[in-house]
Amino acid sequence: MAKPTPLQFRNLLVALVAAAGFVWSIVTGLPWWVSTIVGCACVLSLASAYLNRPGANG
Repeated sequence: MAKPTPLQFRNLLVALVAAAGFVWSIVTGLPWWVSTIVGCACVLSLASAYLNRPGANG
């Protein structure tokens, strides 16, 4: 398995924080649109980490 690039590491870290924020927003009962935005941030960070993997030829 290839070593993650710094950009991938940052994206995975943001995805982890966004996932925690999503769970927190659900538990505390924030409006649905806040949870949706945080959930989208998590999905987009994971997608960016995947697309920026070593060996991805664009």
